[in-house]
Amino acid sequence: MIKETVEYLANELNRVLNNGNNDPMYVLDNVARLDLDSSAASSGNRDKVLLTVVNIEEEKTLKNDPFYVRRNDPQEGIQIDKRNPTIYINLYLLVSCSAEYGTALDRIGTVLEYLQGKNVFTADTADPGDQYPEKVEKIILDLFSLNFEQVNHLWGVLGGKYVPSVLYKLRLLPIHYGRTQQVGRIEEIQANSHVNN
Repeated sequence: MIKETVEYLANELNRVLNNGNNDPMYVLDNVARLDLDSSAASSGNRDKVLLTVVNIEEEKTLKNDPFYVRRNDPQEGIQIDKRNPTIYINLYLLVSCSAEYGTALDRIGTVLEYLQGKNVFTADTADPGDQYPEKVEKIILDLFSLNFEQVNHLWGVLGGKYVPSVLYKLRLLPIHYGRTQQVGRIEEIQANSHVNN
């Protein structure tokens, strides 16, 4: 689901910002591998805008899904299923470009402008030609600002020299495996009381 979501965003950026060019300008790739991986360099991604997931975090505020879910079975009546609750994750998405400096700034600026105007994506607003991720209700992109020290740490971890980039927090991807276990339900409670004097 993570890959499908980031690919959807890359396709959306290509559809809207690439001016009908068949060669995609916005691609899912790891900026940390760009200098090391000959396949990334040979595929021409060096001059493109890269979308790289640099962190995955659980959204703690939505950790209140129940472990037990009621469902109505037409043959057996009300049943209780036990399941692990859905978790919601946030992705930290680095949008970077290592093209010629002025070109890179233009491309990052274009992404900033577009995502300022449209930072929420849903299946209803998706272009029919794009494959919106099936299990994702809503994609919300918030600009995530780093201070100089944090930028230094991020690019130090990525092992590269800084290129024009911007970081977005992509919110609320649901992760749910769907495995459930049927459990018995309490039909009756009986209480006996004996009073001894």
